[in-house]
Amino acid sequence: MAISIKILQTGSIRIRPSHRHQPADKAVLLRRLSVLLDTSWTDMLPINTYLIDHPEGPILFDSGESPHSMEPGYFPLWMPFFHLAVDIDVGKDEGIGSRLEQENLTPGDLKAVVLSHLHHDHGDGLPDLVGAPVWITEEHWQAYKTPFHATMEGAVPNQWPASFKPSILQPTGGPIGPWNQSYPITEDGKVVAVDTPGHVPGHLSVIVRADDVSYLLLGDATYDQDLLDQELTDVWSRAH
Repeated sequence: MAISIKILQTGSIRIRPSHRHQPADKAVLLRRLSVLLDTSWTDMLPINTYLIDHPEGPILFDSGESPHSMEPGYFPLWMPFFHLAVDIDVGKDEGIGSRLEQENLTPGDLKAVVLSHLHHDHGDGLPDLVGAPVWITEEHWQAYKTPFHATMEGAVPNQWPASFKPSILQPTGGPIGPWNQSYPITEDGKVVAVDTPGHVPGHLSVIVRADDVSYLLLGDATYDQDLLDQELTDVWSRAH
């Protein structure tokens, strides 16, 4: 069985251009204030998740945005970021639960759900994935397990499943490329996670080594290739 990847889009989002990158020497709070004061928008961007077809079982990278995010009261009223800095469009049949059904899968069929991080457009599909093992890094969970802080940092913990507590990836894999350690997802080592901090503490990306090519699924490590090449800092990053 060949390893393959399929994109499952869970709606679209547009953000303020100042959200994409700002100078690394600019204070984080000033960067975020700039976003709230920005009055322009980017084009609509896809909110993608990735279904990895692997002999050990299907693996989902990120859970995307929820159709319920379109409902009044979904986002906390006291957090201005959700109301001023993002514009989301998710159809009723575009949530990850519906996307998996379209692939004839249930959450229980998944070997693993690996989250790059818990920001709303990566973690809000979690209620549709109850029954699947969800994995993140220890550093990220320590940074986001407190609901108030998680909300301030762009997550929506009040929408997570009740008593949500993810499994913690262990860095037991060997070095790969420029990384000194990795987090094995599959026993054959074909799918591993690696640390890509910067956007948020404990952010990770996933490497998939298929038969003829290797893929690096970045999450929000960067918004596009040019920003990556220039090593430009985004609005959230505290690590320079």
